[in-house]
Amino acid sequence: MDSELLSERLAGRPFEDVQATFCAVIVDEWVRQGIHHAIIAPGSRSTPLALALSNRSEIRIEVFHDERSAAFAALGVGLAAGQPAVLLCTSGTAAAHFHAAVIESSLSHVPMLVVTADRPPELKDVGAPQTIDQTKLYGDAVRWFHDPGVADIAASGSWRSLARQSYASAVGVNPGSVHLNLPFREPLTGKAIDLSSERLTRTQILGSIGLSDSELRRAAELFENQKGIIIAGRGCGDASAISELAESLGWPVLADSRSGCQGIPESVVHFDSLVRSHAFVEHLAPEVVLRIGESPSSKVLSQYVTKSGASQVHVSAFENTFDADSQVSMHISSDPTSFCRGITRFIKAASDPNHLSQWVSADQKARAIIAKEFASSKNALSAPQVAFVSRASLSTGDNLFVSSSMPVRDLEWFGGDCSLLQVFSNRGANGIDGVIASAIGVAIATRQKTLVLLGDVAFLHDSSSLTALADRDVDLKIVVTDNDGGGIFHYLPQAEIVSEQVFEKLFGTPHQTDLVKMAQAHRLATFECESVEQLQSSLSTPGNCVIRVRTDRVSEVAIHQQLHELVSSAILA
Repeated sequence: MDSELLSERLAGRPFEDVQATFCAVIVDEWVRQGIHHAIIAPGSRSTPLALALSNRSEIRIEVFHDERSAAFAALGVGLAAGQPAVLLCTSGTAAAHFHAAVIESSLSHVPMLVVTADRPPELKDVGAPQTIDQTKLYGDAVRWFHDPGVADIAASGSWRSLARQSYASAVGVNPGSVHLNLPFREPLTGKAIDLSSERLTRTQILGSIGLSDSELRRAAELFENQKGIIIAGRGCGDASAISELAESLGWPVLADSRSGCQGIPESVVHFDSLVRSHAFVEHLAPEVVLRIGESPSSKVLSQYVTKSGASQVHVSAFENTFDADSQVSMHISSDPTSFCRGITRFIKAASDPNHLSQWVSADQKARAIIAKEFASSKNALSAPQVAFVSRASLSTGDNLFVSSSMPVRDLEWFGGDCSLLQVFSNRGANGIDGVIASAIGVAIATRQKTLVLLGDVAFLHDSSSLTALADRDVDLKIVVTDNDGGGIFHYLPQAEIVSEQVFEKLFGTPHQTDLVKMAQAHRLATFECESVEQLQSSLSTPGNCVIRVRTDRVSEVAIHQQLHELVSSAILA
């Protein structure tokens, strides 16, 4: 159906039918582009689009009572699927609650189609209820903003283009959120015309980034005859391509848990503990560091690399250089897999074959000593042990969502090989907000078993996401290490400088909330674990549930230090 025919068929129809058809066309085009998920926060003004979405069997709809939870669930869908979910809310302050997730989406390059319903122009600036200025509400955190105005027959020829443009902007070379602000006029319920007779050609959105052979050859010259390391984070591309490059160079791959590279022969999983051992690394200082994708969370690794004085090269498909220490001498904007495969062709020989073997041998010793230590049930469960046991409970292809703050560090430092899992985390802005909702989004998108590892403060912060979780068609286990406050602050200088009373008030922030009763109030099964055996049993129980492990903030600092020392002793033995 061409635009003239569409406008002809709409001529004489009541406005509410025009509005309903506008929404039906937008949704139809999104379905044609591959959209399968919509996350909706309930409201009245968004009725036309909510009904259009619900009329499509191709779209799975999830409703969240809290807009912030809805936004992070949509973020989780995009994170796992690589395709945006439609995120919809009513007008007013509801839209403001999307902002944190939109920021994370921008920094993590996760696609989202954010749609805020709005009042029509005649209700602006006249004191109408639930009406705020929603124009460019999220500022520069979105890839594209557009307000097409109230649906108009004269503009019907542009409706599909609007849907295509919004999708393309969300999934393009620099993925992120798109914000459509759609004013709807009452009456909000109408009858859309039948679109089945339309004759349409699907417009595909494609793109790629590559380097010429001369550029690859020039980059290869930086690496040849040099002792180096590869640091692989999220977005590093295909693990086999990195493995081939690492083998050619004779360099170890210090692999973040989200990289997918921890199972390759050249991988070093416990790099954080290794670089803490001066006796081990003093003769292994790199001359070149190749960083691919996002940076791991390890501050110690960053300090080690900076202190080495090595030349740093960063490869990413995105614009971000991830250069917080201002040490990157060359940023290469390229698809990481294409880059690794391309440059491997120009690497002649490894500079020092023993360099790689020393790193890998030490990591194998670290893996063995940590596994042995955590297999014991003689002591109370610690947060690192919870990360290790939780990771080990998952099977190939399962999802592990890990919160910022200490959980992501416990997994990175002591969790072990995550190469068979899909590991996710909101590390764009590194916030602890929306962790449960994001994990729900991952579970929705993948339909796979999902485990989320987080602390008690993050759990409290996102407790509204527990609403209706008992009824959702997902397989989600929430593992909470509960130390009654902000444990990460005990690792920072404030813990030594500030008085205990002031520290507890400003940083420790004990809340004394019974998380088990909170979960039970949401009709969720709960488990309290004090031993490895109890934790393993709880993790093997089917169904959505909350598992709490009590830990002590002060003791955890000593436990972490002891584990690092244990690794150091093992690799030097």
